[in-house]
Amino acid sequence: MASLARPQQPPWRSPPNAVGKSLQIYNSLTRSKTPFAPLDPLGRTVTWYACGPTVYDDAHVGHARNYVSTDIIRRIMRDYFKFDVKFVMNITDVDDKARIIIRARQHYLFDEFIDPKRRRGTATVEETSVAAFETYLAKNLKLISPTVAPEELPGQIQKHYGDVLNGKAIQEAKISRDEEEKTKMHIGTVRAAADAIRTLKGTSSAAEDERFLGNVKDVIMPYLDSLYGSTFGASDHTISIKWAKKFEDRFMEDMQALNVLEPDVVTRVTEYVEKIIAFITQIRQRGFAYETSDKSVYFDIKAFEDARNSYARLEPWSRNNTDLQADGEGALTKKSTEKRSSADFALWKSSKEGEPSWESPWGLGRPGWHIECSAMASHELGNQMDIHSGGIDLAFPHHDNELAQSEAYWCNQHHGGQHQWVNYFIHMGHLGVQGAKMSKSLKNFITIRQELSREGGLDSRAMRVIFLLGGWKDGIEITEMLRKEASAWEDKINNFFIKVLNMNDAQAVNGSAKKVEASDQTPLARTKDKFHVALTDSFNTPLAMRAMSELISEYISLDGSLVVSEQTREVAHWLTQMVNMFGLNGAAKVDSQTIGWSGVHIPDYAKPYLTLISKVRDHIRQQAQTGKSVVVQDVTDIRDTLQNQPLPNNEETAPYQTALNSVLSMMTEIQGTDRTKEFLMSFADRIRDQDLWDLGIYLEDQPGSPVALIRPVTRELREAKIAEQAKKAKKSHGDVLSQGAAAPAVKDDKRAVDPCEMFRTDEYSAWDDEGLPIKDQAGNELTKSKSKKLKKQWDHQKRLYDGWKAQHQQRQAS
Repeated sequence: MASLARPQQPPWRSPPNAVGKSLQIYNSLTRSKTPFAPLDPLGRTVTWYACGPTVYDDAHVGHARNYVSTDIIRRIMRDYFKFDVKFVMNITDVDDKARIIIRARQHYLFDEFIDPKRRRGTATVEETSVAAFETYLAKNLKLISPTVAPEELPGQIQKHYGDVLNGKAIQEAKISRDEEEKTKMHIGTVRAAADAIRTLKGTSSAAEDERFLGNVKDVIMPYLDSLYGSTFGASDHTISIKWAKKFEDRFMEDMQALNVLEPDVVTRVTEYVEKIIAFITQIRQRGFAYETSDKSVYFDIKAFEDARNSYARLEPWSRNNTDLQADGEGALTKKSTEKRSSADFALWKSSKEGEPSWESPWGLGRPGWHIECSAMASHELGNQMDIHSGGIDLAFPHHDNELAQSEAYWCNQHHGGQHQWVNYFIHMGHLGVQGAKMSKSLKNFITIRQELSREGGLDSRAMRVIFLLGGWKDGIEITEMLRKEASAWEDKINNFFIKVLNMNDAQAVNGSAKKVEASDQTPLARTKDKFHVALTDSFNTPLAMRAMSELISEYISLDGSLVVSEQTREVAHWLTQMVNMFGLNGAAKVDSQTIGWSGVHIPDYAKPYLTLISKVRDHIRQQAQTGKSVVVQDVTDIRDTLQNQPLPNNEETAPYQTALNSVLSMMTEIQGTDRTKEFLMSFADRIRDQDLWDLGIYLEDQPGSPVALIRPVTRELREAKIAEQAKKAKKSHGDVLSQGAAAPAVKDDKRAVDPCEMFRTDEYSAWDDEGLPIKDQAGNELTKSKSKKLKKQWDHQKRLYDGWKAQHQQRQAS
């Protein structure tokens, strides 16, 4: 029997002025690259609506994937192709899928529950926990008896869900990857609750324990909601709006931390309810919606298509997917038998007891999820827009329903319908976790805040580099290989900028660089062409990033030194403009005349001191390598230089003055003495690894050159030093064991990291005496919350380090 042909997308109408345009965009409305031209007759203004967050929890790295990738494309459109982009983003602060409603209500009830003075009902904490545990099991792990004793749960899990835990169920295609992850999540939840309940033993003190409450929270919250959720007043929106506002603010803070541009316009559902009602009213008047007896309003897909309109423009092959349809309607949807088609979806949903509601011509209720974006985008951008964007998981049913509603609102039935509301629909690919998409519902996520603050986590720039290398429309997974690729790219750019800046400083003293012939300009011109081709090819950032890396290779010699020429400076300027354009350098403008990005610049007031210290160290190394000692004249020459070259003297220069004086004092002590080569090299290393490292400066010895490169301490250098310290600690421990000394195994080599050094990276620009950051890269004071978080990490590392140090000294002594 022949298989049914896959449904095809309806025809797409290209804007009339798009023919011959060089910029091609992968358009979800055609599943192909289409030439881009804006609706604006002058070809300058681009209108863009982006689906924003449903603010019920902290945003995770999967959300960062969407919003950072969107930001990259927006910047390319604005700063490279020079369009005037009007960017509108919504905030869903009351959602039909009920994530905000349920989450806000559940947390409110749980806060009541843990407060004995506010707790509802007469059941004890233990009784409530057991009842919640049984209810959760019955709903989510149906193969296990809900009355199973907590101590018997592990055996029952292995018996009924062992294949899922071992990955066998998905190998045999019994369930999907997301279903597997969801089952594992439920297993984790009941395991934690069972362990907590088992420790109660009827004592009230254990029931009030914070750890116990944390372990049973995920089973108790839905249970309490099932008991008391309906008692909340329909007209009281306070709880859900307060909850949404909290996480909207946190989302905006996360976006700022990721250097995502603010929207030109932000729309919130709660501020548009009246406009949404008017929008639904017009769709009804056109005959494309109907009311049911429970006072809900549904979109009539058949009537819409009978009027020669197209439904499911984006994914016509998904229109009969009942799972996606159900997910699009949400958890609080009433099962209506009055729907004319099972695929019809809610425009207005009557509210049940305990759910926030608004007055409407049809009775109390709230907007459907899909209608919110249709009404808000139409109000801000009119009957047609250039670009609509969002995550790929929203394509069906959300975006397809959104398109249908909007085209039903704007179409003219007397002229055969067929209104094209969006010209270009672009969808950002998923961020995967072991084959499943990162999702709050699966709890397989790490929040943006956690990732940016955790030890070894990605910072804002590194995350953006990863998304640039991964492209915007295909799914990616942040593997160790991708992290290394991103780190190598960033390090290459870093090193090039630092070398060019050092070249500029040297030329300021020794004269200009050599002039270049016209042929020397070929690499830059060729790269610009490659770069342009890449970005016109649907924003192909992986190819553009490769072109930038290859350009640097043209200006680095085989020994790693910089090819010094006027063209080198031009290359550095162009690279700076492009990293600025990609959003890799904070708020720096794309036309900035400064070379480099944050983290590679040394303050001008520090340069005279650092140059002198570097010269001293270079001299000591040369003396050691030639078998000579430091003589009195060496110190005299340096002091004469100080007298002839007055150095800036203020609060900012004080640390550098201290470092220089320390070096000179040490030289005075050893002048004229017969010191071994090893001693002098050790002295030189101390200058590099202590005196300057503590100031966030590193002297990099260059092959074939007696002069060290002066550079800031970067994240890569910091990580390399930590790895080297760990390696030495491990070797030291191995030496102790080889001598037969009894010692426990080293639990974690990271214990050997001095807490006073752990934060001295290019992420910050100033530190206190203990090495705690006090200013960020841009020189701004850290927020109290950030400082508190860093201090907590510092204290933890201090305990580890002190323990390791004491243990290490004890082993050596024995």
